[in-house]
Amino acid sequence: MLAGVQYHAPLSLEAIADAGFSYAEIPYEVIEGEGLPTYEKKEGENRLLRVSGFLYPLHKLTPEKLYEILEACKAYQGNYIVLETMNCEPGIFEEVVEECYGMIEDFGIPIFLENGCQGDDASGYVHNEYSDVTGLIRIANFYNRLCDRPMVGICYNIGYGNLLAKNIRSQLYQCREYLCMVHANDNGGRYNDKQMPYTFTKGRGDLVTDWYHIIGELIRMDFQGWMIFDTTGLFARCPKKLQTSFMRIQSALVREWESQYTFAERVLGKPDKKLILFGAGQMLVDYMQEFGKKYPPYFAVDNGQARWGTEYMGVPIKNPKEILQVPEEDRNVVICCMYYDAIGAQLREMGVEYEEFHDRYYV
Repeated sequence: MLAGVQYHAPLSLEAIADAGFSYAEIPYEVIEGEGLPTYEKKEGENRLLRVSGFLYPLHKLTPEKLYEILEACKAYQGNYIVLETMNCEPGIFEEVVEECYGMIEDFGIPIFLENGCQGDDASGYVHNEYSDVTGLIRIANFYNRLCDRPMVGICYNIGYGNLLAKNIRSQLYQCREYLCMVHANDNGGRYNDKQMPYTFTKGRGDLVTDWYHIIGELIRMDFQGWMIFDTTGLFARCPKKLQTSFMRIQSALVREWESQYTFAERVLGKPDKKLILFGAGQMLVDYMQEFGKKYPPYFAVDNGQARWGTEYMGVPIKNPKEILQVPEEDRNVVICCMYYDAIGAQLREMGVEYEEFHDRYYV
């Protein structure tokens, strides 16, 4: 997964770089106004902040403007162009691409068509031609047939899908063959807030946007495209001195999501060790349904004495002390219960190293 942040003033490029990101997505209107923004690297800093690509509103696009953006993208070594479709009438993309598909192919820079909707925060949001991935797939499929190689893909904006109460997990699955980018931002389902993921909750802490299943779906499809944080609403209000701190949170989100990408191979794929799961409840069921066939546990343990000596889904359930009967170099202990902190403390007191299985990504 290639991760970056969409740049908008007053967000500083220094904050993006200091947080560990290597890419910044630049709205082309910034280039038109003041040129490509620059930043000062810290002394001894070797990391280079690169342009991931450019963003441009589809309703303003003309063949001449597309040529100009493609030239700039090539000059700044960008990787793509995203066309925004908010409040966009149908037919514009088709008209421009039919005239320019040869030019697009010559430049070799792909174009990602973003899902959108119609409306604003005051009047609310409704569907437009580009709201559903079935329409985006149809457009991408048609124009990719015009080229010798696929040049049109899909950028899915999580926040826009949420505004229309879409089943985002299903939308991602449907467009998996064309999905090249995800714009990650959060809202409460009513206003286009463009805040960080996990920001909005309802009821007793339930997430408004189902980030766990969204990331889980990307893991299942082995998504290797761009993950760009489009959190301009946050940085429009965030004090400048806090920008780097908020950026580091987003960088931590990337690391967390990437760790789930590698969970099975990194944690479970140890054939020379005996897999021991701590927990014999619903999460064990979830584990067995997702990973049980490929990575069967040696046994499971649980703090509930009534379960000791029984089997659950074919897995023997034992006293947690039985973990110590397996030599340290031979065991692979994974917490498989929602009480991670308490069980983690228990295992540390026993001198047992462990990993964690978070079923919310998989069920």
